[in-house]
Amino acid sequence: MSAFSQSMFEGQLARYYDLMHKHRNYRRESEFQHKIVQKMCPGANRILDVCCGTGEHAIRMAQAGYTVTGIDASQEMLGIARKKISAKRLRIDFRCSELSNLDFSEEFEVAYCLGYTFLYMTTYSSLAGFFEKIREVLLPSGVLILDFLNGWSLVEEHSKHKDVYRDEKATIRRFQQSHLDRTRRVRHVEFFYVIEDGSGKVTTVSAEEDLRIFFEDEVTMLMGSHGFCELRAFGGYSVDSPVTDSSGVVVIAGRKR
Repeated sequence: MSAFSQSMFEGQLARYYDLMHKHRNYRRESEFQHKIVQKMCPGANRILDVCCGTGEHAIRMAQAGYTVTGIDASQEMLGIARKKISAKRLRIDFRCSELSNLDFSEEFEVAYCLGYTFLYMTTYSSLAGFFEKIREVLLPSGVLILDFLNGWSLVEEHSKHKDVYRDEKATIRRFQQSHLDRTRRVRHVEFFYVIEDGSGKVTTVSAEEDLRIFFEDEVTMLMGSHGFCELRAFGGYSVDSPVTDSSGVVVIAGRKR
């Protein structure tokens, strides 16, 4: 899997992405992000949503008045995003592309990568490529915002786990198990989905992913060494939340040096 893609949700699983992420508070996350942008880059207008998925953050940022470009490697996810903005009569430039293939040069005041996609950067070479490309697309003094699961939540022992997601169109049972790869500093997660659609048809899908284990100090160091300064870290989607061991999510914002 490319460091800049969300290939787990390409194809058949893409249509169920929103159902399985109903727990996300996109409004709160976007309002928090808006506050960061207004503080670090007042007057910013052009924003790049990296790995935008089905467009939930992009839609809210567009509704807040920003000109948003969203990129994702999954054509299926973008198809869902385009249907959403058509219904809402919004204009967002959604493009099927990986970050590494973009030809923008210093066009955006802000770039953000939310939804824990940063965890897919499992090697230092992929991290270097990510930060280099973000710097290329940002204007001077532009701002990068990213989030990731606090590493402490990923190093804990995880047993097998089952989740059930249900709406009027489908019932999804997701079984997962994982193990810690200490050498690579990743948690390898295996998923098995049993999907029953509204007609009663049952489909099974298998998927797997590697999640890099990151801590706030390491990501801060990495961003600093790849040309970002004025770094600010938050223990969640609130400007008043410091990072602690118990923070489930870490958000870091930095300015292009």
